Amino acid sequence: MTGYEQIWPVAEDYYGIITSAKAKELGVSKQNMVAMEKSGKLTRLSHGVYQVRHHVPTKNDVYAICVAMAGENAYLRGASILYMLELTPANPSTVYVGSPKRIRRKLPKGLSIKHNQPYDGVEFEGYEGIKCQNLVDAFNATIEDGTIELDRLAEAAEKAKEKGLMNDEECAQFQS
Repeated sequence: MTGYEQIWPVAEDYYGIITSAKAKELGVSKQNMVAMEKSGKLTRLSHGVYQVRHHVPTKNDVYAICVAMAGENAYLRGASILYMLELTPANPSTVYVGSPKRIRRKLPKGLSIKHNQPYDGVEFEGYEGIKCQNLVDAFNATIEDGTIELDRLAEAAEKAKEKGLMNDEECAQFQS
């Protein structure tokens, strides 16, 4: 089995993304990853983050890529979750990600990382297959960050309730 055949099932399940750490777990060497990049089978997105070349892009790729770029234990947070779930109009120029540790490598413009976020006791969800804060925490982070106006948040909470993502009590927290 080739290195590409080993990484493909994993990448296919996560927006075509494979990290060099995950590839190593699968028995694919760093040299093999570099060779696949040079041959055009992989596109390097960031340090240790690749995407298979023939991946069919989706609207959520940018969110999955940003979480992968931020590293292990990173998660989508705040307004980006509301944008991804189409609860409010999107501002695609910034993607908000949380990380329990400081990230020292250079990341692309438009990726806003909130470092040293508490990790123990935090509830996470897997919206669209991407690790995220739970929705109530995302709404609260959006208020804390000041990224979305309160009247729009109230509308977003109503949409979340209509979609079955929030119950009446959770929705009521964000009504003006």
